[in-house]
Formats: sequence, structure tokens, C-alpha cells
Amino acid sequence: MMKQKALKLATIPAVAALAILALGVRDTAAGSRVSGQYATSTSKLSKVGNLNPKLSRLCRRGQFKQRKVLRLSIGYVGEDGRGITGIAKPGWNLYDPTGAGDPDYTYHFHNQGYSNCRVYEARTPRPNQ
Repeated sequence: MMKQKALKLATIPAVAALAILALGVRDTAAGSRVSGQYATSTSKLSKVGNLNPKLSRLCRRGQFKQRKVLRLSIGYVGEDGRGITGIAKPGWNLYDPTGAGDPDYTYHFHNQGYSNCRVYEARTPRPNQ
């Protein structure tokens, strides 16, 4: 009888803690960023730029990639799923021995290092004057 009472008393704080955690997870996930994460977006991952098939093939071969994987990234959390892209620019953190990159573009890498690597390119915005 004493063990059952102790078990009931122990489960009440555990259930309360889980309820608080469940309510707070959504806000915590949306508000927190990992080290190096530039932004979080609810857009589709594919809207970051135009898919470049040639650069995607080079990425799969390891000939076009972000130097430090996910050192700078954008996390996507939305109705269409989750994803993350690494961000690289020529002359900064882009490994590009073939010279395929354009200095006017920023490159976004999805699944770098895997056989389904995709590279999206977006024109780098001009700085405000």
C-alpha cells in the first residue's frame, strides 16, 4: 500500500513536467537556433533559390561544397516538412576547384556529402547604400 502511494505521488510531478515540456517545445523550437544558424523559415526549402542541376552533380562528387558543413545555415520548419541548407559564397567558404561558382551568387546546399545533394543558387543582394 505504501509503495503504491509513493508511486502515485512520484507520477504527479512527472506528468506535470511532461505537460509543461509539451506546451513549451513549440516556442522553444521556433525561437532557438543552433550555432551558426543564420535564420529560420517557414517557407519551402526549394524557395531559397533556383535548383542548379550541374552544381548539384558536382556537389555529389565532392567538387562543389561548403567548406565547413553547416557552419552557416538556414533551418526550414513548415507545413511541407523540415530541412536545413548550408550557405556558401565564392571567395569566402565555398570549395570550388573547377571554378563553377559565380561571385554574384550565394549557394545553398541541401544534404551535402550525400548522393542526393542539391544546390540552390540565389543572387546575392546588393548592400544598401
